[in-house]
Amino acid sequence: MSVRFSSTMRRLAAAVIAVATLGSMAACGSGSNSSSSNGDETLSFSAWDKLPDSWFAGFKKKYPNIKVKFVNIPGDNYNQKINQMVVGGNAPDVMLLQEADYVRFAKNGVLEDLSGKMKGSKAVSTSDLIPAVSALNSQTGGLYGLPWCVASEILYYNKDMFDAAGVQYPTKDWTWDDYAAAAQKLSKGDSQWGADAITFNGIWYSMAGQAGDKVVDKGQLALGDGAKKALEFQNKMTNDLKVSPQPSSGNTVSDLFAAGKAAMTLNGSWNINSAYKDVPFKWDVATLPIAPGGTHYDSLHTGFFTINAKSKMKDAAWKFIEYYMSKDGQKVIEKNTGNLSAVKSISADGGWKVQGKNGPSNWTAVTDSVDQGKFGYTTVNSTPTTDLSNQFNAYLLGQTPLNNVLGQQLQKANKALKDTQQ
Repeated sequence: MSVRFSSTMRRLAAAVIAVATLGSMAACGSGSNSSSSNGDETLSFSAWDKLPDSWFAGFKKKYPNIKVKFVNIPGDNYNQKINQMVVGGNAPDVMLLQEADYVRFAKNGVLEDLSGKMKGSKAVSTSDLIPAVSALNSQTGGLYGLPWCVASEILYYNKDMFDAAGVQYPTKDWTWDDYAAAAQKLSKGDSQWGADAITFNGIWYSMAGQAGDKVVDKGQLALGDGAKKALEFQNKMTNDLKVSPQPSSGNTVSDLFAAGKAAMTLNGSWNINSAYKDVPFKWDVATLPIAPGGTHYDSLHTGFFTINAKSKMKDAAWKFIEYYMSKDGQKVIEKNTGNLSAVKSISADGGWKVQGKNGPSNWTAVTDSVDQGKFGYTTVNSTPTTDLSNQFNAYLLGQTPLNNVLGQQLQKANKALKDTQQ
């Protein structure tokens, strides 16, 4: 499983000092620390996952004269370290960037524009990428990176519990009302919850989007009536119907679905290949239930292959990216992460499907969630969005009123986002 996806709630923000000086350093940085000697080139590449040697084998075979120096920075330190390296002028030639850094770096001239290189590529085409990539390009003003894979958010359900209660399985047409009705039938007091609490903060932003909010607009959180409806609904599930447990405070969470104590949970698609792969009960997946009268909205998660604008190895860097966006490279990534390729013709082959011992079978739910997905809250700094989602939980716990969450706390989050973008 991608560390990036599993640690989204916990990942650190870019250092504020680094952000404040990012633009000026991009203009005067000394470039990457790549080297060239004896006809061989050494290309540096950074990522948060610890990638096995086999991950690089295909590229080395195709380009034996390009050596790769892998810069592995563990997930929780990745954002801060990359920001420091950019400011210090020693950033890798190819950087795998999380969405927020990708957008900010692109706007600040840190990244090479890939538009020209894409036009001449026979390995990957912009027309074959998922639609959300084009939408994100409108924020960056061009194509500065390519998604190495993509994940979404889905509904997981325990088929054994549904069968025992005689409840129909979830469908793609489910609304929040259907979700709540099923949870009531599946709940057995504290011994079995109909639905787990919201344990992944991205779900909050997807629900707000389903209920009509724009979620992010011009680098700010654009939350209003949609977020209000999402909070009121989850409050109903938790405190009125009592079919969902109280949320944990802070970032410490427990997974009641995996423990067999919750019949449903809303979470990231990467759990298919990790947390839920070997659970001892029959399970399956569906698309997220949507707000009544609302629309489908799934927050997408990925990382972007990018080239350091100050790299002295741009041709080799492009060969690296082009290879890993090709069919051969994407197969390696799909197998390694269990996430879909963002290249539609490649994901259609199904190489990303990692069958668990007792599920799932409804793979269409995953592809549907990606097709209707958007790059939303992940395109802004993660610390304010995580802090705000903690306030959502504080509301459910009766620690703060709703108008404070969507008033003072939302303003606080947007001020923090504005500060990190200066």
